Amino acid sequence: MESPRFNLTGFADEISPSIDEQVETLSRLGLSGLDLRGVDGINVLDLTLDHLEKILDKVHDAGLKISCVGSPVNKVKYDVMAQAREFDRLKRACYVAQRVNTKRIRIFTPEVPEGSEDELAPKVIEWMKEQRQLAKDQEVVLIHENDARFWGAYPENAKRMYGELGDSHFKAVYDFANDVLLGYRPKDWFPWLLPHLDTLHIKDAKAAERAIVPAGEGDAEIEETLRYLIGEGWNGNLTLEPHLQAAGPMGGFSGAQLFETAVVALRNVLQRAGGVA
Repeated sequence: MESPRFNLTGFADEISPSIDEQVETLSRLGLSGLDLRGVDGINVLDLTLDHLEKILDKVHDAGLKISCVGSPVNKVKYDVMAQAREFDRLKRACYVAQRVNTKRIRIFTPEVPEGSEDELAPKVIEWMKEQRQLAKDQEVVLIHENDARFWGAYPENAKRMYGELGDSHFKAVYDFANDVLLGYRPKDWFPWLLPHLDTLHIKDAKAAERAIVPAGEGDAEIEETLRYLIGEGWNGNLTLEPHLQAAGPMGGFSGAQLFETAVVALRNVLQRAGGVA
């Protein structure tokens, strides 16, 4: 039986701020495209139309595509004023997605004060419901990432959220390393997340050292999870977000050499799990 082939993309600003270096490295490594988070040190939501058009031309000239707008929408502390601001930022993200010919927009959930997770759950879900409606109106797909200490990074919160909001315009991106660093593992998410899963963010982590490492070198059980997902017939997107040189609240950096290390590590893990990319 032929091994399932996965679509492999990456956050190319981890390679270099330069779009020329980004597309050259992605092409050389055989990836199909990039998740657009930043170019020339400018966040994706702040890129001008002229800049976006030049980026898209270079991406297409290299035979690549833009898979997702890697926005920072909702990466804020919860408050009513922030809700309105983030809604406006999502409008901008929709505009960018339409300009670069992608349907996917990566988002988060806001951070709530410790101890108020249950109390504020209805308000957070209402916040996300409003954004889901915008996604439907704009014909885009929101993919929510489990990150840091944001409300939806906790499996019990995310399960409630997807149970109420999950549909073709509101799906999940599961980040292995983020989960490890918060004290969880894939078993806390699967199988219930499977119907909502659009994308996997590939980076691994060692819990004790709180260190980001290439796929297969940490505690994130990437090989076992990929084997399980392949067995379930899942064939979504794999997106490299290596963070091997630096990691921060709004992204990370690896450089071309370490990005290649991350690609090779993932392909080795994926091959052992029964897939190719």
